[in-house]
Amino acid sequence: MHDKYGRAIKSFRISVTPECNLKCFYCHREGHGCGKDTLMKPDELGKIVHSALDFGVKKIKISGGEPLLRTDIVEIVENIVHEQIIDISMTTNGILLEKYAEGLKKAGLDRVNVSLDTLDPEQYKEITGGNVDKVLKGIEKAIEVGLTPLKVNYLAMKCNLDQLPKIMDYCSKVGAILQVIEFIPMEEELKEQHVDVNKIEEEISKDAVDVVTRKFMQNRKKYVLKNGLEVEFVKPMDNTEFCGHCTRIRLTYDGQLKACLLRDDNLVDVLTPIRNGEKDIKKYFVECIDNREPFCK
Repeated sequence: MHDKYGRAIKSFRISVTPECNLKCFYCHREGHGCGKDTLMKPDELGKIVHSALDFGVKKIKISGGEPLLRTDIVEIVENIVHEQIIDISMTTNGILLEKYAEGLKKAGLDRVNVSLDTLDPEQYKEITGGNVDKVLKGIEKAIEVGLTPLKVNYLAMKCNLDQLPKIMDYCSKVGAILQVIEFIPMEEELKEQHVDVNKIEEEISKDAVDVVTRKFMQNRKKYVLKNGLEVEFVKPMDNTEFCGHCTRIRLTYDGQLKACLLRDDNLVDVLTPIRNGEKDIKKYFVECIDNREPFCK
């Protein structure tokens, strides 16, 4: 199915919890402390995801908060798996990844994205409150069990810009893909941390031996460097390319279909109808897709 702007629906990102075990200074932590009754159960998530398949969805991304805080996360993956889905991935901070990697792989998870803003233990603790060694062990365990291609998500900010070369070297060493993500400041006092990612991309492109444009991923570019490292750039801020080629719909942790990453004013409740006994929930997807329009035009 296509929305009214001709954009196909290919991907479905689902949040399974708003809770997190880190306290990143840049996170607005919306929804922390929610009641357990607001969270979707594994079978409910399975029903919603499988209904999305009728609209062209082929890829599923599991996120949070921190999804590995769900003690039933392996069961969630098992409920999502379907023969029509070609890729199930997860975004995680990696703190608990070493513990869950093998079980997730056996359950049907294909790959993971791991957030890593710095390799410096002290700076990592300052930014997140956590232990970077646990993240690195999680990354290496995930690669070992085959949750690949593993992507490292590096959020480019002024405070950690000097870490980029070190993270590039680390990704090259372990065989991970690097995603450089533009920081979107949600609060006025954080605007000073914003970095022009275009300048970083321009510098990295000079060392590229190949450039791939990912047509169904907002036309973002992937640069292949001389040492084999692959580097992608994610730039959702004021980006007409990002919006104009968006193929994703989203599901909030409390069961609301979300048409746009940058909007919360047109959500569609799909969990309540399921809990009220509705068997066919496709009309809620139709409503969500009809709500889709480019945020940046």
